[in-house]
Amino acid sequence: MKVWIVNKKKIKKLVVKVAWFENGKEKTQTKESFNYNEKKKAEALKITLQNKEKIDAVDQKITFNFAFNEYFKVLNNDPDTSSKYKDMQVSYITNHVAPYINKEYLSDYLLSDFIETTLIGIKNSKRLDWRTKDGKGYYVKRAEAIGKVTIKAVVLEFKKFVNWCNSHKYKIDYSIANFKFPKNYFSNYTKQIAWMPTTPQLLAIVNKEPDIKLKTFFKCAAETGVRLNELLGICYESVDFNNGGIHIDHSIDNENKFRPYKVKTSRRFIEISDELLELFSIWMKTQIFPVTHRNVIFTNPTNGKVEKRTFKRVFNISGSRANKKIKQCAKLLGIDWQNGMSPFRKWSISRMQELKILTEKQMDDRFANSKEIRDSNYIRDLNLNEKQRKTAINQITKG
Repeated sequence: MKVWIVNKKKIKKLVVKVAWFENGKEKTQTKESFNYNEKKKAEALKITLQNKEKIDAVDQKITFNFAFNEYFKVLNNDPDTSSKYKDMQVSYITNHVAPYINKEYLSDYLLSDFIETTLIGIKNSKRLDWRTKDGKGYYVKRAEAIGKVTIKAVVLEFKKFVNWCNSHKYKIDYSIANFKFPKNYFSNYTKQIAWMPTTPQLLAIVNKEPDIKLKTFFKCAAETGVRLNELLGICYESVDFNNGGIHIDHSIDNENKFRPYKVKTSRRFIEISDELLELFSIWMKTQIFPVTHRNVIFTNPTNGKVEKRTFKRVFNISGSRANKKIKQCAKLLGIDWQNGMSPFRKWSISRMQELKILTEKQMDDRFANSKEIRDSNYIRDLNLNEKQRKTAINQITKG
């Protein structure tokens, strides 16, 4: 960066200017003008600017609108991130951050602006639900505010944006990237409890479904508690009729692409009921057009070798279609189903917990998570002992 004083004789002014190279081109900027009798001030400003880094010496006029759009281009061009996750990153900033930015230029935005204005706006921002139509995904706003988990996720995405600005030498208060929530920040925050169907409602859907494919699908979800992407990844080879269970080896990603020998946490074997095995047998024999993935190249986790072969999936349905189908089936039974397939996993974990037939190690292996995670995120009181409880209560004061 170069700093010098220009003598503007026509207007009788001393002008302090800076010049620097950006993308191979020289750019200049006028910093301040002085009268002839203020030469010492001009010289002092010149020396001050010479001792500064370019980012501090140059008055950047980069708007948040411009920076956000440039950042979104980088996100969308990332080949290692799924399109749904990219949409989520962009949506977090577009819907939960951008509306609460109170300065036009990055250089004017401080940590105090983030804490006193933007963060308050984020806390009061409305929830978004993911929808798909004609193969395209989009978000829609709901009436209620976002929860604690989403607030933290939104702040994290904004901090990523600030770090990106830093890497591009965009002037912004970089201390925002180091922001941490105070210890008791969420102490008065009421945890939002996700909707859950009652046990009679869930069992009605499982037992009264007339379609053999959906009956197998729902019963498997309820018995095993596997994640939806794991449920959709079950292949013909996964069903082990000899040992009475299914191998959770494969999964489906957010774009409905098959992932051989890839699951979120751990590959595992899950025991299932004889009734569910029979349903699998009937459906697998009667299915005419199963989803078939041919010539799939993958690394065999058993021997570490790269192999190529065909996989035939049990359920020819996508994740978004499954979430819609459960609502439709519930509606036919007069049940207002408010979530997709996720309640099946919560119910299954809660049911096994109440039955107390598995050790903690067996629970960990079956559901591929820890007791701490189950207790904080999954366990619900299914109220299955209501009759026995009321009978016992009626006997409390009797002799």
